[in-house]
Amino acid sequence: MDKQKEQAVSDIVELLIKEQDDERANEYENQLLGMLEEQDRNEIAEILAGRKLPSLLSDTIAKRVFSADSHRERLAYLLKNVIQDNSIEIEGSYANEGFMQSKDSKKIIFDEPAKLKDGRHSDTEFQISLQDFIFKRAELYASDMLMLSYSVEEGQRKSGISYSNTPGVLLVVLMKNSPREFKKFNETSERYIHRFTKRTADSGLSFDSMMTIVFVQLDECLKQFRENRNGEHDNNGNSLNELQVLLCLVADINDEKVLESAKDNNFMKDIIAEVKELSENKEVRAMLLAEKYAQADMNAVRSYERNEGREEGIVKGREEGIVKGREEGIKGMIETCQELGLNRNLTSARVSKKYFLDGKYTENLMQKYWKEA
Repeated sequence: MDKQKEQAVSDIVELLIKEQDDERANEYENQLLGMLEEQDRNEIAEILAGRKLPSLLSDTIAKRVFSADSHRERLAYLLKNVIQDNSIEIEGSYANEGFMQSKDSKKIIFDEPAKLKDGRHSDTEFQISLQDFIFKRAELYASDMLMLSYSVEEGQRKSGISYSNTPGVLLVVLMKNSPREFKKFNETSERYIHRFTKRTADSGLSFDSMMTIVFVQLDECLKQFRENRNGEHDNNGNSLNELQVLLCLVADINDEKVLESAKDNNFMKDIIAEVKELSENKEVRAMLLAEKYAQADMNAVRSYERNEGREEGIVKGREEGIVKGREEGIKGMIETCQELGLNRNLTSARVSKKYFLDGKYTENLMQKYWKEA
């Protein structure tokens, strides 16, 4: 987006959030829709018109529907069944920022962090976009949580923390689009939930890791559901059919077959009803629009990066294209977050997570694009 268009979007989003008159609010929504590209406009228009429900993978929706504070039972059910650990009980949420060794460290921002009653930390990541380096990313996230577990909380003594009593951590990554490594694996296997719980040496010696990392291929799960099969079973060999329906609901809440299967399940009916209610909330609708702009902007940046690299065909040209495209995307994200009322620290953290920036570079961009009141 050019600067004038960005400013227009920011102004209209602000007016939409504050507007009390429904008719005028609809006018603002229509103005925002008119600024999106056709495909993005059609997708969000279906939601705003009530013909479709917003995705459970959307940050705006996921953090409400699976909240570790207001919907502990939902998050606990998801974690228990995906991880196959019936001991899981949710105590509540914790700070979504990871462990920082210095002010220049890169920030890790968790999607849905939760503290378990047995002391373990968990994080559930809702990945709507295809992620590169997913294994490295997951290990960094889990390692960061582990450092939090080993840290002293307020009121605790250092002597109370030791190697022997440090609880483990759980990371669940829900992927709408499976990376190529997973698709290759599915050529010979029907499994779509992958639980990493051990570390094994080349000698064969293994030990239980303190980091349990679970990857869930939502696209493969939905594909199997549509074909009336399920490659996942519990520890006793029973098919995880109810879990499959829930995961398909997360993958595509508008799929007719999924909705038909979920209609007689009160747990899932409540989720669908809340998503519908949220989609009618004026503030949530504004946040969904802003989120769609951020996604569209990210897609444009990636396209820009690819085109620059392809056209110039040299390393220097590609690097310049990436830098220019990324900074335009970061600028738009900072301005949108500020217009939505997010504070400076949270905006900085989200930008750092989205673009994998270190603390110093993020702060330079915040100083450049954050508008002080």
